Amino acid sequence: MRYLAVVLMALGLQACSQVPDELAVAQGTNLVEFSTALTDEGKSIGQSARWGGTIAEVRNTEAGTEIEVVNFPLRNFGRPLAADSSDGRFRAKLSGFVDPMVFAKGKSVTFTGVIAPAEEGKIDEFTYLFPVLEVSGKYLWKDIEPRQTTITYSDMWFRHHYFAPPYRIYYPVPVPSTPPPSDN
Repeated sequence: MRYLAVVLMALGLQACSQVPDELAVAQGTNLVEFSTALTDEGKSIGQSARWGGTIAEVRNTEAGTEIEVVNFPLRNFGRPLAADSSDGRFRAKLSGFVDPMVFAKGKSVTFTGVIAPAEEGKIDEFTYLFPVLEVSGKYLWKDIEPRQTTITYSDMWFRHHYFAPPYRIYYPVPVPSTPPPSDN
């Protein structure tokens, strides 16, 4: 019985920390962080990386697809953790066509691949040196819907008359709110 509990706990913990199959790399592979590739110009070319963030722009050409991504740090399971600041941007190059309506601006995405030589480009009028990732795996994350939480202070707090006071206590009662109708 003890062994069964240990095995179930190990399987449960293993399931919590896995990245999607599309982003998996071989055991023991050292992945280069985005900040490292940004600062050590040229030394990390040819090494494996897993980067992610929010899509800024998608460009399809005859040679393939180029996705410009605002980089954010990744959680332990590979999802980008959006924040108020970013380390910078990178370009992910994919072979083939990627639909810009599916990989739309503002969606979260994570890529695995090999680092290629950096490219110079522009963000508005600013000249920027983009680290480039030749993509071998991609994962588009679903949007997180905000949870609606309401607290109702009703008479159900006093489930039985035994626990209820003999008189009514008048106190402000929050009214449950309903979410506005969505346009979808």
